[in-house]
Amino acid sequence: MSVELTEKLLANAAGWDAMKMARAYLEQRQVVSSFWSPPLLRGAVRVGEIFFRSSLVINGESDIENLCTCREARESGKVCAHGVAVGLHWLRANQPVAAAPATRVVSESNATAPARKASSLRREASGTPAELCVIFPPNFDQALARGKVMLVLEARWEGGRGPLNALPKGSVFSFSPTDDLIINHLENLTNGETPAMLQLEIKDFTALLPRLVGNKNLTLGKSSAVTVTQKPLPLPMRATLEANGEIVLTLPGKPAAFVRVGDWVWHNQTLQPLGLPSVAQNIFQSPVRVPRSQVPVFLSQHWAQLVAAGGVEANFQLADFTLEPQAPRFLLELKGGLKQLTARLQCAYGSRIMTLGVTAVDETVWLPDADVMTRYATRDFAAERAALGRLQRSGFSSVDGQ
Repeated sequence: MSVELTEKLLANAAGWDAMKMARAYLEQRQVVSSFWSPPLLRGAVRVGEIFFRSSLVINGESDIENLCTCREARESGKVCAHGVAVGLHWLRANQPVAAAPATRVVSESNATAPARKASSLRREASGTPAELCVIFPPNFDQALARGKVMLVLEARWEGGRGPLNALPKGSVFSFSPTDDLIINHLENLTNGETPAMLQLEIKDFTALLPRLVGNKNLTLGKSSAVTVTQKPLPLPMRATLEANGEIVLTLPGKPAAFVRVGDWVWHNQTLQPLGLPSVAQNIFQSPVRVPRSQVPVFLSQHWAQLVAAGGVEANFQLADFTLEPQAPRFLLELKGGLKQLTARLQCAYGSRIMTLGVTAVDETVWLPDADVMTRYATRDFAAERAALGRLQRSGFSSVDGQ
């Protein structure tokens, strides 16, 4: 029996925070596509210049697998806002035509969330030019320590400057595309109301920061300029390849003073990403040790991010490492008789056994060389394809689903 896709199912699976962000993606038209064919929900969401391919395998309310390409899904497996946004997009596109007014009445006891209010700020491209001004609290450091940030939102236009929600009623204003994105994001947090002041939890504040990058109308109080940049904070770091093949990350000296704000930092009136990959997040508490079995993944997925941030000193280079295919040991199991004969072809790399046609073709195996600490072996895809082809030429039309 297939599962019915509903907004309630998505909300229960992801939680309110992910649902809020998903609605923001939907309202800002960042959902590119959606498709639902039980149990697979798939689509794409654009966040800035990045496209996330999001898929949810929904077998039941408590049996949902998240296959989104975002970092949160890859690291925790939790249902993310991208997958929920794809689901909401499909539901909106396929909702039935509204029935007569009497059937649309919903009692207060059954309402899951307050109705979205209409924005008091009329915005159109042909309106009077205006600029959004975002004012950070003068005691910003203390606000970050408390975990809540109060922002003051004002607009500057030909008639002067004042609270964002106090612009002349009935007038139409034109903001820049980046200002529009910020206002849309904030109105989603306030259920549609145009705010003049807004207190944000740190998680909501850091979600806003990418939209503030490069904005020239950010101030601490009313006069001191604040900069928000995408350039990661250069962090002096030492990477040491040890005799056992492990890599140890350390901070050789005391880093410059800053306040950490999630994955961002605040220093010298600038907010910028910390630039640390997930594997190095605990480096401020103690050295980070990368086990030898994880070194190839670390070098291929995280090393470039560390180097790009600047300040990394290492006793090795990427060119020192070699990766060579290792010939597998093949295991062939035949079942059946003259009427019908089935085959299962497996290949063994050390203790790791893979079934051709079942194991994903992009699944990687890293086999450390016992004698050379910078040498690793991996799957021999050419040998695997040759063995599979030979089996198929012998009369087998499929092998375990292939």
